[in-house]
Amino acid sequence: MKPLQDTEKPLYHFSFLKDIKVHGIYFNSLVKFFNLYCIARKEHANDFYSVILFTRGNGNIVVNNGTYSIHQQSLCIIAPHQMHSFEGLIDAEGYVFFFCQDFYVEEFSFIRLLNAFAYTSLTATKVGVPCIDLTDNEFTSFISLLNSIQSEYESYTRSNNSAIIIRSQLNILILKLTELYEAKSGKTNNNDSIIIHTLSQLVDSYFIKEQQLGFYTSAFNMSESQLNDICNKHFNSGLKKILQNRLMQEARKLLLSSEFSISEIAFKLNFEDNSYFCKVFKSKTGLTPKRFRDIHKRLVPQKS
Repeated sequence: MKPLQDTEKPLYHFSFLKDIKVHGIYFNSLVKFFNLYCIARKEHANDFYSVILFTRGNGNIVVNNGTYSIHQQSLCIIAPHQMHSFEGLIDAEGYVFFFCQDFYVEEFSFIRLLNAFAYTSLTATKVGVPCIDLTDNEFTSFISLLNSIQSEYESYTRSNNSAIIIRSQLNILILKLTELYEAKSGKTNNNDSIIIHTLSQLVDSYFIKEQQLGFYTSAFNMSESQLNDICNKHFNSGLKKILQNRLMQEARKLLLSSEFSISEIAFKLNFEDNSYFCKVFKSKTGLTPKRFRDIHKRLVPQKS
């Protein structure tokens, strides 16, 4: 696993995990992971989402300059680009589960993902505590789900449906994470829950056709500042950025899973012209669409 270049601190890219079995996700025991990637104990960030369940050991981990105690049955989630380290762990055992945004959002809501991992940082309504201790019942339920994911991960072949099944299991995991962290934080956010659910449906349905905020504010009969306040409060991100990220996710998906030309993809995503699409894509990913396709498509397993 090597860091991306031009970063002040190490930022690890998903593709550098050398023992990946399923494109877009990674599962391993904590001990085996650290044996393979001992450098991951030191301070770094990832460009993917992390879920870590501890079954044994104790000590401390550091996430976003906060230090958190780890015990048996501790659960920790880390969002992309959050600095963290594991140098304070003692005889720790458990499981690591990593996944890319694109793997999940291919079928499920980007806003749902943001909502779950917003608990890793302080927002107006969420306590920034990435690590929580599970009760016996919570631990049993969560480890059962992880074991199911592990079973599909280990049995994956290019010709079976394991990736699709894991994506469905991951969606269940995201829902359970939201419930757990919401309960532990003591904040249910009931006042905004209907807006969040409706906004999720609107974004997933109209993100290509409607990139202007006015469409979404009209749906809720509120101002841009009001809707942005809700998004920043719950997701630590404004609505415009959410819409742009969702559009770029779709662009990456089309570049990797289709044979459409760059111009055809730009047209499908409602860009006014090919050059503007390339400009926006490069500003968000650091690569032109063609370069992104050339580099990443070879990493995607093809069906036999």
